[in-house]
Amino acid sequence: MKNDEMTYEEAYDRLKTILNELENGGLKLSEVFDKFKEAMTLYEYCKNVLDDVEGEVKLILKDDGQFREVDFEEDLKADDYV
Repeated sequence: MKNDEMTYEEAYDRLKTILNELENGGLKLSEVFDKFKEAMTLYEYCKNVLDDVEGEVKLILKDDGQFREVDFEEDLKADDYV
């Protein structure tokens, strides 16, 4: 299955499986190299998904009794939080 066909959860689970296989040892060098390459591809895919989601995250803040949405990256003051 290609990364773009996987959900984040499927990619993350596959990455954990590969890491366990690498930690347990008993693999041939060529297998280790192939699994390492796959793990790095999965890591980049998961990181990109998280980066995309982070860009969409909004914080709901209470502003004079009204709620407003603020982009995650917006510079916030500590007293802005509810």
